Amino acid sequence: MIKTWIRAVLSFSPVFILASCASVSVEDGAERSVERMPEIIYVSDFSTAHSDFNVDRKGAELAEFKKNLQLMLKTAMVTDLTDKLVPAADATKSARRHDKIAWLIQGQFTTVNQGSRLLRSAIGFGAGGTKMETRVHVYDLSGNLTKPIMTFSTTGGSGAEPGAVLAMSTDPLQLAIGGVSGVAHGLSEDTKRTARMITAQLSDYMFRHGWINADQRIEPKKKSGNDVW
Repeated sequence: MIKTWIRAVLSFSPVFILASCASVSVEDGAERSVERMPEIIYVSDFSTAHSDFNVDRKGAELAEFKKNLQLMLKTAMVTDLTDKLVPAADATKSARRHDKIAWLIQGQFTTVNQGSRLLRSAIGFGAGGTKMETRVHVYDLSGNLTKPIMTFSTTGGSGAEPGAVLAMSTDPLQLAIGGVSGVAHGLSEDTKRTARMITAQLSDYMFRHGWINADQRIEPKKKSGNDVW
């Protein structure tokens, strides 16, 4: 029975491979020039209000899920920005330093789709894939706080990794163990990819303004009309 099911899945595997995607891209928005590179970047929790959440939680569990997702993305952005561009920190107002040239990143989750953890872990290659979309606003705290210097969107998801079935194991225990990786490469991975693309977009802005050199620039992956999630 298991072998028959595996053969059926494998017969559709090219479709999964062609339709799969496991990355995040950036869609350009508006921007304006400022004179100076920031010495520090503050990161706020991204709003979940008016967001399209398609997850297997309701009520208090959904509220906790959103809170954890906000924390994961904020932490990933602070870490990535600090490692690759300039020091970054939580945007808690009491912790902000006013003696530095600072930017502030705010944003919203627009779409969060959990997908199917079972399909992702069992089959992979895009089956049951997740989706995360955000809208990002960057402000210069020394300038006009009502008009961002950058706005852009991110979109992407997980699911292009081979799951337990396509790993060719027919041992039920190995199938179960292999599925763990499919669960891990879900929304938690999407937050990391999203953070990296936000860093890349800021890096590109800084490069175009002559503040960093080509070796320091991180080229963002731009959204194209062929991107399908």
